[in-house]
This record gives sequence, C-alpha cells and structure tokens, in this order.
Amino acid sequence: MSEIVNFWKLIVESNTFNFIVLMIVFAVLFKKLNISNTIEQVAQEISKAIENVKKERETAKNKLINAQKSIENLDNDIHQRLLEAEERANGISKQIEENTNSQIELIEKNIKRVILAEEKTLSAQMTEKTLKTSVEIAKKQIINMLKNSPELHNKFIDESIENIDKV
Repeated sequence: MSEIVNFWKLIVESNTFNFIVLMIVFAVLFKKLNISNTIEQVAQEISKAIENVKKERETAKNKLINAQKSIENLDNDIHQRLLEAEERANGISKQIEENTNSQIELIEKNIKRVILAEEKTLSAQMTEKTLKTSVEIAKKQIINMLKNSPELHNKFIDESIENIDKV
C-alpha cells in the first residue's frame, strides 16, 4: 500500500498529471461554456467587420476618384464661366450705352424743341415790345412834329380822310 501511496504521490506531484487534469478541466469548461460557438461568432463578426471596412474603403476610393475627376475640370469650368459672365456684362453694358445714347438724343431733341419754342415766344414778345415802343416813339414824334408845325396837322387829317375813302 505504501507503494500505491508513493506512486499516487509521484503522479499527483508530476507535471504531466497536472497538465492532464488541467486539460480535462478545460475540456469540461469548453463544452459547458460552448467556447467554440463564441469563438466562431467572434470570428464571423471580425470577418464581417473586415468586409465592411473593405467595402467602405472601396466606396471612399471611388468617391476620391470622382472628386479628383470633378476637380480636374474645375479651372476650365471657372474660366469658361468667367468668360460667359464677361460676355454677358459686355452685352448689358452695350445695351445700357445704346439706351443711354437714345435717351440723350431724345433729350437733346426735346431741348431743341423747347429752345425753338422759347426763341419764337421771346421773338414774338420782343417784336411786340419793339412794335409798341416804335408806335410810342412814332406817336411822340408825330405829337412833337405837330406841336412844332401846326400846318402838318391839317395835312395829316386830309391824308387820313383820303385813305379812308380808298379802303
């Protein structure tokens, strides 16, 4: 019996025995905890995450390529739009200038008409004033002549009567 105890003591103290016991405990735990399914689930999640990352990487790469393509022609587009804007601005400027010139011509015509009308009005007023002044001067002159020469008075009366007969 002492040999069996010694043998048992030797086995229990042996690393191999401890290792085997540890493996049995791990096997029981492995079966109870269902670690293989958990490991497989984790592995599937990791592989899904890797696939998602690959897809996102491809999407990002495509977006980058599209962005680079759109940027390639950006300078030409900007230049083209600037040229179009300049053409439109020139057209609008030309139209404004034409409208302004036609307005100026219209205003000048109106000014000329107003000036001509005012000249005619002033001329008529001046003629009327000149005529009135001339009549007044002539009247004063005749009165002075008649005062200085009373015989002319009779002569004018006779001439007036003759002119009345002719009318």
